[in-house]
Amino acid sequence: MSVTQINQLVTAADQLTTAIEGKATEIDSKTTQLDQFVKAKANEMAVVASDGYRKAIEHASGGRNKVIIDEQGNPNVMVPIAPFTYEELAAAIQEKYSIDLNLGTGIPTMFMRNGVQLGEVYIGKYLASAGANGGCSVIGGVQPRTSVNYDQAKALCNNKGAGWHMMSIHEWAAIALWSYANGTVPRGNTNYGRSHENKLETARRSDNGLPGDASGTARTDTGKGPATWSHDHTEWGIQDLVGNVWEWLDQMMLDEGQIITTLDNNPAVIEENWNKHTAFFDSPTASTEGTGNAGSPKLSNSVTNRNGPVGNDAYDNPYLTNSHFAAIEKALDYNKIELLRRLLIESESTTTVGGYIYCRNYGSRFPLRGGSWSDGLNAGLGALNLSIARSNAYSNIGFRPAFFA
Repeated sequence: MSVTQINQLVTAADQLTTAIEGKATEIDSKTTQLDQFVKAKANEMAVVASDGYRKAIEHASGGRNKVIIDEQGNPNVMVPIAPFTYEELAAAIQEKYSIDLNLGTGIPTMFMRNGVQLGEVYIGKYLASAGANGGCSVIGGVQPRTSVNYDQAKALCNNKGAGWHMMSIHEWAAIALWSYANGTVPRGNTNYGRSHENKLETARRSDNGLPGDASGTARTDTGKGPATWSHDHTEWGIQDLVGNVWEWLDQMMLDEGQIITTLDNNPAVIEENWNKHTAFFDSPTASTEGTGNAGSPKLSNSVTNRNGPVGNDAYDNPYLTNSHFAAIEKALDYNKIELLRRLLIESESTTTVGGYIYCRNYGSRFPLRGGSWSDGLNAGLGALNLSIARSNAYSNIGFRPAFFA
């Protein structure tokens, strides 16, 4: 074969290669266009589906539930809570229970943000569950998202977009007081998949175990319980506030035994600027040995008996507990604080919502409320756990998003 013939073959091969590459580019372009078309249609269908989901829930609930799609594309079924007053709460509580919780007057701190009154505040109907795009959802019939620490839970709520935040101590307490005043204090999963108060009230456990079986993981699906497990005893209320899993709350901490909170419902305030109340959980004993119970905490103007080293966030020293948060003793020189009564940390009466208190007056501790599936009588709207550090994450701890419209 001559050199000319070889060159002709090389040229022909080059032309064929160029043609093949051209077709490949054309195919790639068509494939990209097809992918874009499919994605656009998928997004369009997702929007249509989300809109249908939203309309169905809002119509069925008569507007008592609202579906908000967050900036990450996750659906969130929310319960709008309209403002009320402490006077209205006091009147209803006096009529039902013949007591005065000494809550003062005006709008609950839940509806005040940096001194400005809010309208409706939206609370997650369900505990947060898994979501797309690194986020979380608020939907029924699924397992709650657990094993996240305080900072992770707070970030998951904040990352949903403007107006979103983790449920605060202000929101929890106002709703708890409203339920108490209305005679609709919820029960919940407090006995391994059932209510310890009414064992016929059950929901599906994550391990599909039998209600009451103390083995396995008895965490129940979100919203699967009866209406009596909601804050207003209807299917449209806030579900699972009592039992199932403890809930992280924002805007409060216990630092070296001192109670620190925001003054109203303002998640924008950084922790360094939270208000340090002249209120401490003192211990009845100076015990620092072992990891057992040192007795009931006592509200005081200072800490006389600290049960562990300052700065120690661990669990290597004794804890304090009382079967009812409202039954803890107050020191003779303790100056009562109205805001702490409003937040169900201090109480004027032991006739109020139930729930135990569990705390450590050393290190920094962040609040959990409500109780878990195994807590029985200790669970309740008043249950307050100030024992663990912000970095801890367990399978019986979850969280709940809230939203300012």
